[in-house]
Amino acid sequence: MIKIKHGFTGQRLVVYPFFVVEEALNNPLTSDLVVHSMGYFPKAENHFISRESGCGEHILIYCTKGEGWFILNGEKHVVPENHFFVLPAETPHQYGSSKDNPWFIYWVHFKGKKSEAIYEKLHGVLPIGIDGNSRINDRISYFDELLNVMESEITESTIIYVNLGFNHLISTFLYVPIYRLAKYSNTKAEKTFFISLATHYMYENIENKLTLKDLATYFGYSESYFYRLFFKEIQYAPVEYFNQLKIQRACQLLKSTNMKISQIALKLAFDDPYYFSRIFKKTVGLSPKAYRQSDYEWNSKLLPIK
Repeated sequence: MIKIKHGFTGQRLVVYPFFVVEEALNNPLTSDLVVHSMGYFPKAENHFISRESGCGEHILIYCTKGEGWFILNGEKHVVPENHFFVLPAETPHQYGSSKDNPWFIYWVHFKGKKSEAIYEKLHGVLPIGIDGNSRINDRISYFDELLNVMESEITESTIIYVNLGFNHLISTFLYVPIYRLAKYSNTKAEKTFFISLATHYMYENIENKLTLKDLATYFGYSESYFYRLFFKEIQYAPVEYFNQLKIQRACQLLKSTNMKISQIALKLAFDDPYYFSRIFKKTVGLSPKAYRQSDYEWNSKLLPIK
């Protein structure tokens, strides 16, 4: 089997130069937790890493789609969708993507005084489950924002921003319930109506494919009943609504990142970038390229996400 370290269509990968990491480790604002490198590998077929002597940094790997695995201390662990793990520094390990269901991963190499304490709290394969408060897409969006800054000009300000921002990002893994309550209260979650739950579930799966059957099964309804209930509330067919959410997200990525159109299409689970462009133009009125180059800001008529 071909084994690939990196080089995946649509990937993002930023490695800070040695002097940047050293400066951050000596800066009192950032010395406790420093980002060495960060990236996003979509549909990472044949991804495989083996380090006999380990790595100089701790590594966080977050599987947002697909499946992978890692071997640590002679024990193999399966990593399903919406799970993550941390590998300790200077420890032999292997990890890779599932052959039949390649993983999509965000990853960070990090070091600093807090690193070992973070690993002690986050060892093993840990889940990020979907519920009415899950905020999965918020976390993914924040990963993308930090990558945007890392891809910009390297200055003292951007370095400090990324490293302080990573403190916030790692806290969303360390304290998942608090991260969710920071945006949604328990009272609100208990009183959330069906349509808010349904649209929230779509939002959390915006980078996946969802069919009417998938949606109905999740809520324990028949497809026809789910369709009628959803359409009655907001006058949109469920899959049409879901596709508009994807286009809404695509508009954000076109304006806020330098990702290629084909990369955005893949990120939002459109296997065919030409089909994505047709859907985008039909919905927005401009091609993705024209939209990116224009000053026009498309506003959908969808319900705001709760």
